[in-house]
Parts: sequence; C-alpha cells; structure tokens
Amino acid sequence: MISKSACAALLAGLGSASIAIADDVAEGENLYRTQCQICHGSITVQSGKRFEPTQRQPVLLAANRHGATTVTDVPHTSIAWNDEAPRVAFAPPFGPNLRGVVGRIAGTAPGFSYSPTFMKTLKGMQWNEAALNVWITDPQAWVPGVYMFYKQPDPEVRRKIIAYLKANS
Repeated sequence: MISKSACAALLAGLGSASIAIADDVAEGENLYRTQCQICHGSITVQSGKRFEPTQRQPVLLAANRHGATTVTDVPHTSIAWNDEAPRVAFAPPFGPNLRGVVGRIAGTAPGFSYSPTFMKTLKGMQWNEAALNVWITDPQAWVPGVYMFYKQPDPEVRRKIIAYLKANS
C-alpha cells in the first residue's frame, strides 16, 4: 500500500513536471519565433482568425547573398516588393508550415513543393520527436542537397522547439 506521503510526493512531482513541460513549450515558442518562423511561418491560431497555412508574411530578403540580380532569381519566388521599404518583400514562407508536423508524413504539407532529394530520401517517413531532433540538428547531413540550411547543435534548444511543435500538432 502506498503511504499518503508517497502519494503526495508523486502528485507534487507530476505537478512540477507539468510546469516544466509548460515552461519548455513557452521557451520553445520564443525559440521558434526567433529561429524558425521567418521561413516556416506562424503555427499558432489567433482567436477569431482562421488558420491559413499558405498565408503571406513579410520576409527580409538578402537577395545579394543568393547571387540574385533580380527578384525572379531569388529561390521561392512569388514576391511582390513593398514600395515603401524596398528591402522588405511579401512572400510565402521558404519552408512548409509546421503546424501539425508531429505525426505528419514527410513531404505532405499542402501547398509546398519539396526538393527531389527530400522526397527521394524521406518520402513516407512520419515526423516524430526523434526524427525532428535528427532533422533540426543538421538537415544537410541527413539529406545532402535539401533546401533547408538551418542547423541547431544545442540539444536543449532542439528539445524546446520540438516541445512547442508537439504542443501545436
């Protein structure tokens, strides 16, 4: 039989675990916004607004870094320049929207065109926490030639971003 004090300790531990998970999700949201949202867009649903995975958003372009001489040379076009701020463009995210990514089959986000190498290597794989962890660590190491260049070497940062993605799946 479990004593009352053991039961209380167990419940207290569960409560602090819930707080830790909530903290990880909140920190993961901040990390997502600063490191992922620029390419993948927002994954939260604002009250009163319908979620649109292909919603256009402002993106700062550094066309020169891509060797682009015109807007059409920039990867992932469909860009309309803003006359008031010529360095700001309105474009769809560079990567697929990540709302619901945990549990999704790789290469199936609606409205996104995946690279042939991504489809050849990952087609049919289901995104789970372990797969996302490997992917975020270094996508080029897993799928050389894929369009994603972001790398996150810090396991704590990856864990928190994945907690946020999981909470929004």
